[in-house]
Amino acid sequence: MEIVTENATSLAWIGDAIMTLKVREHILKKGYRKADILQKKSARICSAKGQACILSTLREENFFNEVECEILQRGRNATIHSKAKNADGKTYLEATALEALIGYLYLYEHQDRLEQLLDKVIEYGDKL
Repeated sequence: MEIVTENATSLAWIGDAIMTLKVREHILKKGYRKADILQKKSARICSAKGQACILSTLREENFFNEVECEILQRGRNATIHSKAKNADGKTYLEATALEALIGYLYLYEHQDRLEQLLDKVIEYGDKL
């Protein structure tokens, strides 16, 4: 495993931005244009609850390799100083884990794997 110098919260911070952008692009491509609909559809996937649900499904499929599981663990064990608006602490940390993995894949230029993961996030997010 390469040396990961960023802490889990930094990885999650950038991962959240990457995922949100991908989800928003997807929603626009589906033809939605009204702001309230765009926000509701985005929030369903990008909320802590949605992200935790998607992560759980991916774990059940054994989607992640060993290195990715280590990054997920780092994200889940992150020290968070903020609270989720509509989620308990465990759910929030699960969401942070997924965001941290996305951030890791992005920052360390694992582009193919990042695209695979984001495609799955979109696929399962559409079913939420």
